[in-house]
Parts: sequence; C-alpha cells; structure tokens
Amino acid sequence: MTTPISPKSARMLACMLALGAVPSVQAQEPEEEEAEEAPTPQTDASLAPPWKPRFGAVLDVGAPTGVGVSALVHPLRWLRVQLGATRNTLGFGVRGGTSIIPLELFISPTLDLEVGHVFKADYGKLLSQWKDAPTTSATNLREVGYSYGSASLGLQFSPSAYVTLFGGVGISAWSFQVGEAKDFIRDAESDPDITAKPVTINLTSPALRLGLLVSFE
Repeated sequence: MTTPISPKSARMLACMLALGAVPSVQAQEPEEEEAEEAPTPQTDASLAPPWKPRFGAVLDVGAPTGVGVSALVHPLRWLRVQLGATRNTLGFGVRGGTSIIPLELFISPTLDLEVGHVFKADYGKLLSQWKDAPTTSATNLREVGYSYGSASLGLQFSPSAYVTLFGGVGISAWSFQVGEAKDFIRDAESDPDITAKPVTINLTSPALRLGLLVSFE
C-alpha cells in the first residue's frame, strides 16, 4: 500500500534534487573554461627570416689577379658567385669564382675558389722598366698570357647587411703560355737558326686578396 506524499514533503524533495544537480553543472564549467583558454602555438621570433637572393658588386686587389671588378649574385645564405674583369701590369683578364660561407658570425670564415685568364700581353715594357734599359730580343717576349686557379681561406666582416669587407690567403696555380719563345732561345744559344714551339710554364705561388663587397636586394 503506497503512502501519499504531502505537498510539503514534495516541495522539500524537489529542493533537494535541485541542490544535488547544481554541483554537477558547476563541475563542468571549469573544464569548458580550460578548453577555451588553451594557448595557441606561436612562431619563434628568434628564427632567421627566409633568405632573399641578392645582387651586388665587388672591388678587390690581390695576386695573381691585380685589381678586379666583378658582378655578384648571392643566391643562398652560404654561397656567393661572381664574374668580372681584372687588370694588372701585364694586361686585362677575366675571372669567375665562388665563395662559401659555412657560418654566419660577427666575423665569418670563408672558402674562396677562383679561376681566371689574363690575355696575351707584351712583357717588353715591363722588363725594360725593371732593367732601366731597352729590352733585347732575349727579353722581348711578346704574346704572353696566363691562366690561373686559386683557393684561399679568409675572413669577412659585415658592418651592415649590404657592406662586407673581406680578405684571404691561399695558393694559386699558374700556367703561362709564351707564344714567341724562339727569340729568347736564339739569343741565349747564339744560333739564329734555332726554332721553337710555344712554351708553357706551370708554377704555384701564394694567393692574396683584399676587397669590398656591396650588395643590393
């Protein structure tokens, strides 16, 4: 037999059920707030910006190049490529080279590789200046040109993003081509009937270079 519930008891029971439901609602609210406040990933401001290829010009002095002017392309952060012209006591020439920059520091190390050619020139005037007297057939060697390849280690300093000072030392391999060696040989042997083919002379020497680089974006 079921006992009837009085209106007063019914109201008390409803209040108890309502109070029991409130904590569960409140317990869910912090979880929702935590989910909303989860931090979003941010980019690291210390990461280097993407590299943009640059173009520029190089002015330098050294050996065996003499004075050189080159156009430059800097396609990668660690690589530079250049092509230009040179002028020394013997004549004009052309050259090309690359520079590898393995580390970016306040003063950065570099590895420089270069090849070039100085066109045929007249050595007579140069030797006359050295001897302070007109050259003879023995010293009047004409049509003398040379090719070279150099490898050097150096340092570069960039006071700004667009200006770089650099220098390096290394080794250079030379190859001289003497077109008219017969005059020298005839005079040395006192025999006018001697004939000779063009002579090639190979040698090595230190390589030196100092210069200024100006780049543009």
